[in-house]
Amino acid sequence: MEFAKINVELTSRIGRRVRYGRPKDVQQAGGKAASGTIIDEVWADPEINKKPSRPGRDSNDWGDYSFCSQLIKWDDGWYSIRLAYYRRRCGEDRWRFASQMTVSSEWDTIKALLEKTLAKENWFKDNPEESLRR
Repeated sequence: MEFAKINVELTSRIGRRVRYGRPKDVQQAGGKAASGTIIDEVWADPEINKKPSRPGRDSNDWGDYSFCSQLIKWDDGWYSIRLAYYRRRCGEDRWRFASQMTVSSEWDTIKALLEKTLAKENWFKDNPEESLRR
């Protein structure tokens, strides 16, 4: 499956349509795919979205990644928050949506996950295992 290719600077996705295909079990039960619109967003490092492509540093360089959170209003009226990312391969001028299996849920689930993650203060250090051994 091919996802969106953005052939220029990675700009705001607000107003863009999104579609989640239905899992096989949902399809077999007669369920439908979900479609909606991105109505707000934040980016971890919006400056990377404006930078030109670059050559790879070595064979293990996976390219540039840009991470965001997006508020989606679904066509049936409910909302979810999606933690997503876009990837640009080394030497290419296009960004691709790379979050095929992304985190997406109601606000209270996302809030609980992020609060519990941020409470793990030792994770936000250069050597997190050092504090886990204590």
